[in-house]
Formats: sequence, structure tokens, C-alpha cells
Amino acid sequence: MKLTLIQRDLHTYDSISDCMEEYYGDKALRDTVKQKTSDLLRFLHNELSKNVKKMSKLEEDLAEAGDAEQYRIRGELLFSSLHLMHKGDKSVELINYYDENQGTEKIELDPLLTPSENAQRYFKKYNKYKNSLTVIDEQMKITREEISYMEQLLQQLSHATLDDIDEIREELIQQGYLRDRSKKVKKKKKNDKPTLHVYTSSEGIEIYVGKNNLQNDYVTNRIGNVNDTWLHTKDIPGSHVLIRSNSFGDATLDEAAQLAAYHSQAKQSSSVPVDYTLIRHVRKPSGAKPGFVIYDHQKTLFVTPNEQMIKNMPNVVKN
Repeated sequence: MKLTLIQRDLHTYDSISDCMEEYYGDKALRDTVKQKTSDLLRFLHNELSKNVKKMSKLEEDLAEAGDAEQYRIRGELLFSSLHLMHKGDKSVELINYYDENQGTEKIELDPLLTPSENAQRYFKKYNKYKNSLTVIDEQMKITREEISYMEQLLQQLSHATLDDIDEIREELIQQGYLRDRSKKVKKKKKNDKPTLHVYTSSEGIEIYVGKNNLQNDYVTNRIGNVNDTWLHTKDIPGSHVLIRSNSFGDATLDEAAQLAAYHSQAKQSSSVPVDYTLIRHVRKPSGAKPGFVIYDHQKTLFVTPNEQMIKNMPNVVKN
């Protein structure tokens, strides 16, 4: 019997038992994954919130430090007009020679200081804020990277299998975010292969999908040949996807783009931009966080993730 109220994303099954088996099978896995990721989710959300607040404060500091130049100008104007001021003055109005209209500038003074000391006070403020700009810029760069990293890990947890979760936890330990509380558990050696998710396109070509950063690094940096094609959602956290062939048709490219869009933060969106390029144009900067790469020579496809199509694609997990 068809449910006529459903207008889109209608899936049919041969029997009610098949339908129930898929639903409850998926639900059991989702519930197990949710239980196992609860502590990681709390940690990542806390880290994300902390860094978002830090960025807001840095933006306030940047706005304040951005006024540094005005302190230099005021110091210059005061030094060139010392003869017009006296100790005890609370302000002075001077012609601003740095203004193209030669307008006047009212400058506040500390009445307890001499004219020369007031000028020096403005130069000290200028140097303080000028030096802080460099620090603020560096801190903002680090904080942006932290926010991007936490968002990426949260996206990966939303797609994680039980093996993927263990690898994400191991990554956070390696990166110093978490302490290793399982000393007795045998861990993978650094050079061991992570879990690999391999799909087969309708043209019979293997497509590798990294579902966490350890897998992404391995897929992109270890198994790709120079003429393999690499895909990733454009400016959106998501999986690294690799077509293991230098010859394939539009069907394989579209299916690989579907996988990249589906395993990304834009899973529920339409017209998701997916960049693709030869893997020889993909590189990992020195010192970059796991899963981070830069690339060029890319082209962009726009796809709408089709969950049912992806579920029907033949796939295996290689450990």
C-alpha cells in the first residue's frame, strides 16, 4: 500500500518485515553510536563555544587596537605644538596637519602631566596597540583554525561508525585535547592503516571516502596516485573522497560528488558545491591539523545528496 500523503523521498520495500528490519537496524546502530559519542560531543561543543566566545573578544580587541594610528597622530600634533599648552590644561584644540582638509582636532590632556609628558603618553598608547595588533591577528588565525577543526570533527561524528569513533578519539588524544585513559588497551601503531570505506561506482570504479581525519589523511596522502581524482565540498567541512582511477565517466564523477556532499555538513542541503581536482594538486601544509589540505586547479560540481542512491551503492569497510 502506498502512503499518498508522502510526496517526495518515497522508498518502497518488498515486505513490511524488510521495512522494519532496515528501520530498526539503522536505529539500533544510531543509538549505539549516540551513546558512545556523548562525551565527545559534549567536549567538542564546549571547545567550539569557548573558541567562538574567544573570537568575539578578539574582534573587540581588534576594533580597539585599530585606533592605534590616531594615538600616533595626536602625539605628533602635541609635540609640534608644545608651546601652546601648559601643565594643568585638560584639552587643547590643534590644526590636524594629517587631515587633507586641515581641520582641527580636540585632544584630551592629563592636567597632572606636562605638555611633553602628554605627548609621550599618546605615543606609548600607539606603541602598545600597534604591538598588540600582531598578537591579535595571530590569535584570531589560531582561533579560526580551532573553530573550523571542531566543526569538522562534529560533522564527522554525525556520520561515524563505531570504528570511526575510536579513530576520532585517538586523534584527539594524539593532538593533546584528551588524555589517554585506556593505557591497557592495545592501540594502533602510528603507521597502521585506519578504517577505509570503499564504494564501487556504477562503472565498477573504486571510490574511497574518509569519514574522519585519520582516514582523510590516509586516503589523500598515502593511497592516491598522481592522476587519481580528489573531491571535497567547497568551503564546507566534509570527507575527502578519492576516485582510484585516471579514466572514468560522468557517472562515476557524479557519484563521487554525491558521496562528498552526503558525507559533509551540507548533507541536508541542495545544490552543494563540490570541488574536484587531480590529487597531485592537493597538499598538506607543514604543521597543519589532521585532515587539513590546500588545493588548486579545481573545478566545481553542484549536486543534491541522494541518500537512497548512496545506500544502494556497493561498499565495503577495510580494516
